[in-house]
This record gives sequence, structure tokens and C-alpha cells, in this order.
Amino acid sequence: MNLTPKQEQLAVEIAYALGEMDNLQAHRKLVAMYSEEHLRSKLTKTLSVPQEQIKKSRGALYTSLVQGYGKRSRD
Repeated sequence: MNLTPKQEQLAVEIAYALGEMDNLQAHRKLVAMYSEEHLRSKLTKTLSVPQEQIKKSRGALYTSLVQGYGKRSRD
């Protein structure tokens, strides 16, 4: 997968914000598939949810939001 430097920076930023640097490859895949606007929107929504309302993990919630309602940037 060839990401632009901007896409790589976004993947790292999202992984860091979610405390998932060990799952960076998954975030790279999402960055390649979805628009930056969509990803940032879902990140903001994810970070606004109180920890006690999250069933699995913040990263799982984020991925669910992105994939569940996403508009692929390559469509």
C-alpha cells in the first residue's frame, strides 16, 4: 500500500489519538479507503464518547463508525 506523506501522517495521528500505535497498519488501510473529512469526523465523534459508555475499545468504536457509515474516497 502506497500512502502519500499526508495520508501516513493522518494514520499516525489517528492511531496516536486512539492510543493504538500498535494497530497502525489498520489505520493506514482506513486512510487509504476513506476521505480525510470522514475519518476526522468519526475521530471527533469517537473521542467525545465517555470511556464508560464504550463496550470494547475506543479503536473498535472508531472503526465501526468509519466502516458503518463511510463513504469511500475511491467511489
